[in-house]
Amino acid sequence: MLLKSFNYFAFRAVLPYEVRVGSGLRLWHRGLGVVVHPNTVIGKNVSVAHGVTIAGTPSGTTYIGDNVTIGAGAQIIPKKMRPYVIGEGAIIGAGSTVVGDVPAGSIARGDAARIYSA
Repeated sequence: MLLKSFNYFAFRAVLPYEVRVGSGLRLWHRGLGVVVHPNTVIGKNVSVAHGVTIAGTPSGTTYIGDNVTIGAGAQIIPKKMRPYVIGEGAIIGAGSTVVGDVPAGSIARGDAARIYSA
């Protein structure tokens, strides 16, 4: 609880200790304004910019694959309250709103993000 409080007051970040994080997580701008749901697994070498929301659902685990990049202000939310997977090497563009899965190696960008294969 102390770590959660420190993260919130210092950086306005919500990164609960329940989140499972692989090595090499990079929080750009010290994770300012980042919010992550507790039922989330974040892979290795993931980069998360400021102002990102990674929502989840109590009914299952959300997976963010290895080597994923999430741009500033992106929102990733479940579709119909189902857990989702952001595939390995995917890129989420700044300001994008992603609803549901993103295939490995794809680029998701835009409000109501479209998926583009890399």
